[in-house]
Amino acid sequence: MDSVAVLQCYEKALELTRRMLGAAQRSDWDALVTLEKERTKVIDQLRHVDLDPGGDGQSLSRKRELIRGILTCDEQIQMLTQDWMRELREVLGSIRSEQRLSQTYES
Repeated sequence: MDSVAVLQCYEKALELTRRMLGAAQRSDWDALVTLEKERTKVIDQLRHVDLDPGGDGQSLSRKRELIRGILTCDEQIQMLTQDWMRELREVLGSIRSEQRLSQTYES
């Protein structure tokens, strides 16, 4: 695959990552999972087609810029999902407490 096509794959990965971030910001977890699966396919494709990670200076610079963008979005997604996971654990803990209390009084 030529360097232009490879860069297009990186750009697609960044675009999907930005959409993932938007989904996480909206707490749209189903969309986040769907987009992550789509991005995984693009990243897997890159592993097979970007056999020369170097390339010319301009191409390499653009790859670095795109990868930085992906990583920045990923960090933000991770923070948002950690908050969601914490809230989910709290809700599940509350449900368990209510179930135990209910079982105690029903006995």
